[in-house]
Amino acid sequence: MNFKHPLTCGFMLALNLSLMATVPATGAPLVYEPFNYGQANATRTGSALLDGQPDGVDGDVNATGLGGVWTDSSAVTSTTDLFMASGSLVFGDLPTAGNHTRSDTNSNLDIMSRPITSDLSTGVTDLWVSFLANKLQNNFSAAQEGIVIGNQTVNNAKVNLDTGSTGLAGFGIAPTSAGNNWTAYGWNGSSQVVGGASLGVAVNGSEVHMLVGHIAYDTGTAGADVFTLYEYLLSGSNTVAGGSLSLITSLEVDVTQSSLDTLSLTRQVNTAYDEIRIGQSLDEVLGVIPEPATLVLLGLGTMMVCSRRKTV
Repeated sequence: MNFKHPLTCGFMLALNLSLMATVPATGAPLVYEPFNYGQANATRTGSALLDGQPDGVDGDVNATGLGGVWTDSSAVTSTTDLFMASGSLVFGDLPTAGNHTRSDTNSNLDIMSRPITSDLSTGVTDLWVSFLANKLQNNFSAAQEGIVIGNQTVNNAKVNLDTGSTGLAGFGIAPTSAGNNWTAYGWNGSSQVVGGASLGVAVNGSEVHMLVGHIAYDTGTAGADVFTLYEYLLSGSNTVAGGSLSLITSLEVDVTQSSLDTLSLTRQVNTAYDEIRIGQSLDEVLGVIPEPATLVLLGLGTMMVCSRRKTV
């Protein structure tokens, strides 16, 4: 005996059709940088360097929500800069698009930046960011790499040394002043706020970490923004789906959201980065949103179940 109320079927069908209609709008992140361009790991010159990517030869493959090219605003640009390396960093079954960017020397500073063309404020109440990082060398005595979403390029490759006095406003993820532990940073255009706790990671290249930041706009004290930093942990089956967030730290800073239009990437010591995603939900930055075709099949399955309904 198989009984299904006709209203139940109608509701299920409407729900699935609704999901099918909304996936294109919510399934893709606002910004995605997979570093899938350049002549990876070739001569570390020209199209192998991150500086100047996309170079017009290999194109901007798979990247979205970004404009212009990556530009190094440090004092020196050379073949010791961040370059394109073959293959993606591996983190469980996280979908990746190709190559990654890294350095192989600590003899130079990089302050790379690229314009964000996606609107990170209009209609956005929660902003999420994720990226993969692999620390290949000890940071000695100071924070010397990181990622910043802000109103301008971060002004120091040692992210913790940008105190905000030059007008930086935004959110960052970088090591603490001690060197090897990652924490959260916030700037309000005149001063810097630093998270109270941090994540220690191996520096021998043996660990790839996914760091996840969550910005809850206007939810803090007196309407400040709350920025929380997590490490994402894979599930027991080594998959992204079913994994969990492990809290690192949280801070409050008041930022004008509409001014967030620049993505900065810095380093001095050897560091590898990959798969930067910025979106409005955790799922969007985990790369595990069902494809529209999957939901179409789900909707068709619902219709088949309802069409075979029997009553007693």
